[in-house]
Amino acid sequence: MDRPVSTIIRRTTTTTLTTRIQTRPTNKTKGQFNWASRSYSTNGRTTPIRVAICGGGPAGFYAAKALLSQQSLIPTRPISIDLFEALPTPYGLSRYGVAPDHPEVKNCEHKFDQVGRHPQFRYFGNTIVLGDQQEGPSWGQASVRLSTLRAQYDLVLLAYGAGEERSLGGLEGEDSLANILSARTIVGWYNGYPSTPITNPTITHKKFGVDLSKIDTVTIIGMGNVSLDIARILLSEVDVLRRTDISDEALSELARSRVRHVEIVGRRGPLQTAFTTRELRELVRLPDLAMRIDSPPLVDAAARIAEPGALARMPNGRLTKRLLEVMLAAAKQPPSSSSAATRTCSLRFLQSPIAFHGAPPPPSSSSSSDDDNESTSVPQKVGSVQWAHNRLEYPTDSRTLPPLDYSAIKARPIMPLVTHSSPTDLVLKSLGSVPLLFPPLSPDPSHSRARNVAGRVVGADNQIIPGLYVTGWLSTGSKGVIGDTMSGSTTVSQTMISDILSSSSASIPTRSGMESVAGEDFQPTLEGKEFGVDWQRWRLIDEFERERGRATDRPRVKCSGLQQMLAVAGVL
Repeated sequence: MDRPVSTIIRRTTTTTLTTRIQTRPTNKTKGQFNWASRSYSTNGRTTPIRVAICGGGPAGFYAAKALLSQQSLIPTRPISIDLFEALPTPYGLSRYGVAPDHPEVKNCEHKFDQVGRHPQFRYFGNTIVLGDQQEGPSWGQASVRLSTLRAQYDLVLLAYGAGEERSLGGLEGEDSLANILSARTIVGWYNGYPSTPITNPTITHKKFGVDLSKIDTVTIIGMGNVSLDIARILLSEVDVLRRTDISDEALSELARSRVRHVEIVGRRGPLQTAFTTRELRELVRLPDLAMRIDSPPLVDAAARIAEPGALARMPNGRLTKRLLEVMLAAAKQPPSSSSAATRTCSLRFLQSPIAFHGAPPPPSSSSSSDDDNESTSVPQKVGSVQWAHNRLEYPTDSRTLPPLDYSAIKARPIMPLVTHSSPTDLVLKSLGSVPLLFPPLSPDPSHSRARNVAGRVVGADNQIIPGLYVTGWLSTGSKGVIGDTMSGSTTVSQTMISDILSSSSASIPTRSGMESVAGEDFQPTLEGKEFGVDWQRWRLIDEFERERGRATDRPRVKCSGLQQMLAVAGVL
């Protein structure tokens, strides 16, 4: 029977579990991971605890790693993990989201490779998990229903992230003008996110499709690390990028680029930005680049955090102060150094877009005819952004209110509206993303995530759904870095083990007629399973890409599309 959310807070098993985990011996050998379950072998008389993980990004792999590490807590039953990933390739945002000039951030993939080779782990790549009402792929990809997984596994952990783009709410020109794209589009473009097979409608990814040789000014809306990543890639010397695993398509286009100015605009102030000091320093230190940062908001922010106790009230007060110091130093850059720069990057605060306006049409060619007039089929490109100026909602009389966390202050438009317009050739919306939810998941609108308590999924009826869990951005919303994902996945894995140890039927449902099938004999019910990619086939893709990289002195050259991946893997 489902449990009310309120009962969760009375559970004490997790506290006991954490203590037991801390006392477990670990392998101190540098560079090696101590699998607590490595010596456990399965056999036909032992019923394993079957776990299905849906999503092969950092959240899914960190959860698998943490679950396997806790095998010693359940010595009588092996933990058997099957991980399902929609793409043939694993690692998710580590492979397709981390900027190509940040290879050190991808070091987590070495740990994930250890998980992939573990005898109690199986990888089902190119296998999409669907809701009961979703249309499956017609060709080229395996699929499985979530309801099927819940019937065949003891525990199901959803870790497929937040893949839906967030919009500005349909502002004037947002959906009708060309050259207004999401940050997800350009990040996927320069990271080589695979193209869509013609016959498969379930994996979609909008192509970049912008001629950078005709772009001078780029406007990025949003002030997170992704915004700074994009600005850095657009403003970096192309020879630096040639040594990375950036996609060949992006490398060729960036070599033709005429981008000279990138502006990053946020609706709030310097104390409310989401990017890190490291990301800003990298951008500021680009050669031949002049930074332009709004000074008045910086001065106000410096005064705010100088107030007694202000830093202590902020969750990351010291880090925010350090970030502000870097911004202040960049804003004081002498004019002499700026004048010699060939490119500029600006940070503008307290502004929200309210409309996008089209660029004037190009001069018509005298040779064009009524029968051959292509201009009518080409959408008008964006030419300018209209902005509303905002103010931060600081209290007018702080003596009557409790002390405030200045990093959480909201912004509102100045009334009556104060507006201005700025020219641009390309707009990139870096607004975060939201997860695609299907039953029995229910939305938590205030956080753009699936409703859950400590990773346990909460249904639309406000009841805990037995045996179903979420982690990663599906659990928290699209925020945080890979380190945060690791922490969250570890915590959820402890919750799952806690529920197993509690031996409560309210925590773990009963499988439907699959109890007699143990170990490697069990195979989940898949559609199109002939298109599946296991770990060995993924390694063929991996080695193919690395070999191409060695030929050009690069870490790897990624496959250009799904069909090439499947051909290399021997599936097609």
